Amino acid sequence: MKTTTMAAAAALGCCLAFTAAADHANIHFDADGNMLVSGPFDVIIPKPEGARTGGPEHSSPSFLDEDLKVSKAGYFADDQFVMVQVETTNAAPGTLTNKNLPVYELAGEEFRARTACVDISQEELDSDDDPLFEFIEGQNVQIVPAVQAVQLFVTTDDGTGEGKILYMRHVPGGCDAMSPEFEAEFKAAFERFIESIRDAN
Repeated sequence: MKTTTMAAAAALGCCLAFTAAADHANIHFDADGNMLVSGPFDVIIPKPEGARTGGPEHSSPSFLDEDLKVSKAGYFADDQFVMVQVETTNAAPGTLTNKNLPVYELAGEEFRARTACVDISQEELDSDDDPLFEFIEGQNVQIVPAVQAVQLFVTTDDGTGEGKILYMRHVPGGCDAMSPEFEAEFKAAFERFIESIRDAN
């Protein structure tokens, strides 16, 4: 399942401006439910109409000599969600990069991104301890039997900070049943979300 999680990933770009690093808690919600992103990035992400907020959650995983600081939060509906994650590392400059990702055209601009339809069974969810899916499951979003997903990444100039926006929408009949109309509306909805970020900043 971790392989398909990574296959569903991709990259956000122009909406995030670099700023001086703040403390570890790099995502907060204001009184109106708008998401305030700070730390290596500084951006306001408006709350979509009718969405539920989830998080923020903050963690500090370590891998060998590398220490990470991760904040994540999202907006959720019954059959779709958008999640934002900010990650920093104490590893060498250049550790975090999006240069190997394909280019994805969105809202008239090019981003480093990947998009995919991912089949997901309830058995896989029950047996998987991936933190991403555990976070999503806690928000009561329908993602079985499949989701269409796109994730945008942006990295800091020195490669020690990364921001991600992940958007998933439930595909009721599974990936084989997804229509071109569904895919077009999925992309259009995400474009509207990205445009709302631009308008707010």
